[in-house]
Amino acid sequence: MATRSNQYDFIGAGEIIRDHNGNWLSGLSMNLGVGEVINDEARRMLSGLKLASNLNSRKLEVESDSAIVAKLLIEGCPISHPLDSIINSCRHLINGFDEVQIMHIFRECNCTTDALAKGSLSHDYGIVSFDAPPPHAASAFTDDLCDLPRARRVRTRP
Repeated sequence: MATRSNQYDFIGAGEIIRDHNGNWLSGLSMNLGVGEVINDEARRMLSGLKLASNLNSRKLEVESDSAIVAKLLIEGCPISHPLDSIINSCRHLINGFDEVQIMHIFRECNCTTDALAKGSLSHDYGIVSFDAPPPHAASAFTDDLCDLPRARRVRTRP
């Protein structure tokens, strides 16, 4: 999950690794500075896959609120694509797991990563790791764990 601060145009990201029951294993909050959200979504995916590999995970369900990144991970991308190097690195890591399912989800389906992303904008550039849900994401984590339904805003055209 990536978020952009309208005031300064900084990009923040959050990610979480859960076990098969949805329990917290590890999480990250990243202040990425200024940049393009799609590039940061792909970089964040790579760091999440590295984290899952370091945790010796064998089976993964990868959820991304970026439909583009999810599609590129599933289908691959041409060498001329600007995300080719990051996506190929992700796909190489994916091959090291026993089983991987990649899916696009709406942001409202994982408020924990949204809270982590928004919280990252309040700390300096870089990564902060969490072994447990930090206070600013704890209630979102509990809500996600309970599958609490959420409304989704959808733009309609006249």
